[in-house]
Order: sequence, then structure tokens, then C-alpha cells
Amino acid sequence: MTSKNKTAREYYDQEAPDYKKMYEPRYEKYPANLIRLKLIIKRLKQNKSRKILDTGCGTAIPMIKLLKQGFDVNGFDYSKQMVEFGKSELTSAKYSSKRIFQADLEKNKTLPTKKFDAILSLGVFPHIKNEKIALRNIRNCLNKNGKTFIEFRNELFATFSMNKYSADFYLNELIDVQEIPTKVKNELINFYSKKLSIKRPTKQKNGRISYNEILAKFRNPLTIEDELFKPEKMKIDKIHFYHYHAMPPNFQSKYPKLFIKLSKKLEQSDSWKGYFLSSAFVVESSKI
Repeated sequence: MTSKNKTAREYYDQEAPDYKKMYEPRYEKYPANLIRLKLIIKRLKQNKSRKILDTGCGTAIPMIKLLKQGFDVNGFDYSKQMVEFGKSELTSAKYSSKRIFQADLEKNKTLPTKKFDAILSLGVFPHIKNEKIALRNIRNCLNKNGKTFIEFRNELFATFSMNKYSADFYLNELIDVQEIPTKVKNELINFYSKKLSIKRPTKQKNGRISYNEILAKFRNPLTIEDELFKPEKMKIDKIHFYHYHAMPPNFQSKYPKLFIKLSKKLEQSDSWKGYFLSSAFVVESSKI
């Protein structure tokens, strides 16, 4: 297990007791997880999916909401604490605690052998070391006409956010800093640091610009099908953008009520703006 995966697992272990709050209507922060779940429930019904596998199911709150909607749901998580709280939540809701178990999406031997109509993977892939193995394992658990719903963090959001993530995107993705002399490279780093009012980033051994706070991967919605899905014999049917930002993130703390009000209006809009204004997206895909 890599140190990054260990960090992610430890983080979710500590978050387990309060994880359910993110799915409650009165959640004090932006209800991104609840918006995402409602979107997926709508698509599951439209696709007439019945048997569902929730990979990275957390404390089973989404599972319970799906069960109440009439879906046949099982799930797993690699966090022991999440699974323990999930079993308790299922029991309290009058469902079998055996519906949830501990497993690792990157380890095929820990996964179920039966097939499912739809497989969810929400908040998982940003922490996955080998995404292709994880997607391959998901594909193997999917029925012939089944659907996957996999969440990713939106790399293109950095073009709008105007923060440390923007500097990371400009310096590591748009500009080939390896081809630039050291003096000019330093000027570029200083330029973006000053323009974005951020601390000057450090440099990794591989030459990429590094931010210690970034613990999860980002994906470009324009290239993700060719880079990840097609090599694993999957095709993208639809990209669902969510967690819209009507204004750059810095304005959220200054004008929280206005920010939430305007951002909610953008949710499920199917607008091209989603490529830039949403911090995350769900890929709905199927077998080729």
C-alpha cells in the first residue's frame, strides 16, 4: 500500500463518524454529495438498473437511500471504520449488515464474483494508484448491458478557480517547463505565484511542480475516454458535471449564501460551462 493510499485510508477512517452528514438535507456546507446521489438515482431509474454494487460505499448512507428506492444494493469500502459504521447504519435502517463488506477495488480477489446492472464508484478513483486495474475490475463485475457511474475530480476547473490548483495546471499541464531554461522557469513560477497570491510551490524530483496539500488525482474530461476507458474496452455514454461554482472558490467564504444559491441553479444544467465551473464529474459508461 502506497503512502498516498495509506493517507487516504487513514483520512476516511477518521471521517467515518460524521460522514453521513454530507448526505443530509440540512448539511451546512455545499451539498455536493447529495446532489451527486440524486443525479445517479435519476439515471439508475431511467436505465432500469436493479442490482447495484457501490464500491467505496462509506458508511452505507447512499446504499440505504438506494435500498429505500427499491434497488437491490451491496457495497464495500477499504476503510475498516467506514464498514463498521456502515453495518450499524444498515442494521438501524432494518437492512442486513451483510450487504456491506471490506474490500479493495485494486485487488480482484477481494471483490464479488457475481454481476451487477450498475456499479458506483464515488470518491474512490481520485485516491486509486492504478486506475486501469480498478476499472478493469469494475468491468468484470458488470453485466453485458450494465452501466458504471465513476466520479472524478475535474482538472479543467483549475482554469477557473484561480488558486494553487490553477498554478499546478498551468505549470504542469499547459506549459512544458522541462523544455524551459531554469532562469525562465523560475520567472514563470514566480509570475503565477504572484498573480494567484499563493506561496511559491516546491519542485518534485521528477521536475513537476508540487503542492503538499494535493492528495487526490484530477482528470481531464476531454481526454479521459481515450486515456482510461477505451484501453479497458469501455465507452463513455455521458459525462455528468456537478459541484458547480458560480464564482471562484475564494468568494464562497465571503458570500456563502449567495454562492450556494447561484451554484445550485447551475447543477444538472448540461451546460458547456460544466467543463470549467464544476469541480467534479461522474462518468456514465458501459462495455464496448
